[in-house]
Formats: sequence, structure tokens, C-alpha cells
Amino acid sequence: MVLVNFWATWCEPCRDEMPGIERLRRSLEGRPFAVLAVNLAEPPSRIRAFLEKMPLGFPVLLDRDTAAAKAWKARILPASFLIGADGRIRYSTVGELDWSQDTVRRAVVALLPR
Repeated sequence: MVLVNFWATWCEPCRDEMPGIERLRRSLEGRPFAVLAVNLAEPPSRIRAFLEKMPLGFPVLLDRDTAAAKAWKARILPASFLIGADGRIRYSTVGELDWSQDTVRRAVVALLPR
């Protein structure tokens, strides 16, 4: 399962949910779960500065021309998608979510392959 999260440093809800995503990732270490954060068209220097203040244990990709966001129909930030092993979207949400909240974590675990 892969959590794909579209975000930007100027988006306060995006910044606010990052620690929860990191806590979820850490809590699922050793399980078939990964996170990819996709930044929307910001300069690499701005992203690096953000990551210096908030280190994350998952890759941050740059969507330079927002083509990925358009392809995924991520019109509102943050936008997150849980992708199953079969490549299908299993869950999607827009807006801030506390990914480390117990009910959210249980829902993610229920979607993981057995």
C-alpha cells in the first residue's frame, strides 16, 4: 500500500498533517506500506528549507508543472490517495487528516494485504 500525498509548503493544512503522516509511516514500519509526498511546483530550495525544519522519513517528489496533480485530479490541497498492491485507489481524501489518529490508522491497517 502506498500513501500518495499532494502538498505544498504554502498550504497550512498540508504542513499540519505532515507529522501525522510521518507517525503513521513509523508505526507501520515492517509492513507493506510506503509514503510518497508530491510537492506542487515549488522551488527545490523552498522544499529543502521546509524539510530541514521538519525532517520526514519518506521521499518528497516535485511535480514541477503540476501535471501529476492534474492527472490525479488533486485540485484541493492536501489531497491523499491510498493505492493498493493492485495499483487501484483504495481510499482518497482532500483536506487535512490526522493520519496518526487511532481510527485512521486502523482503517489503513484494514486495507493492507494480509
